Amino acid sequence: MNVIKYFVLQFVLFFIIILSGFFSDKYISKPFTYVDTLAIITYVPIFILTLHLYSKLKDRLTPIRSLNKILLSILAFIIAIVFTGVLTGEMMF
Repeated sequence: MNVIKYFVLQFVLFFIIILSGFFSDKYISKPFTYVDTLAIITYVPIFILTLHLYSKLKDRLTPIRSLNKILLSILAFIIAIVFTGVLTGEMMF
């Protein structure tokens, strides 16, 4: 059960980071304007809040072997990319 919790936690972390990066990427462009500043100001608190909640939830888990953590993180990252692509309409099957 602990492994499943770790996998879901990693998936949610990667999903939030990828999705918020996807939507903020439209507004952050080469000529730096006020819109870019506002996009960064809204993106940074989301990123900090996500990492803070991640660390709180991760502390509750019992230790997992490093190899399992690496493999679960890679799998969660790949599934988060596919899920984000399908959700945003960038990837179709």
